[in-house]
Amino acid sequence: MIPGNVELVQVLCSMTVETGGVAAFLYADGRLRPGRRRERRWLPATSEAAVLGAFLFGPLYGGPALIIHFAKSRGALGLVVGLLCAVAVVAADVGTQLCAAAAIDWLAL
Repeated sequence: MIPGNVELVQVLCSMTVETGGVAAFLYADGRLRPGRRRERRWLPATSEAAVLGAFLFGPLYGGPALIIHFAKSRGALGLVVGLLCAVAVVAADVGTQLCAAAAIDWLAL
């Protein structure tokens, strides 16, 4: 493979993991919140906009979206939870890109 093709595989993996990670955290948070706490969650349109932003702009949008979401819905503790979720998504994103490049090298493509 030429370097441009390796980058294409890395970008596709990154888009999948980043978008999926942000969507999973937002969806799980919306489903797991008990009755009264659901009032403070984001509207479905806002959550969908955050997932679309993560798809289009990657970690530049997905990380801050998670931080803002959890800070809004949980207050000061939510800021810490949002930071941890954002770090987890970005770490999974970087790990996926490194694994994709290593797999291409290992398979000698």
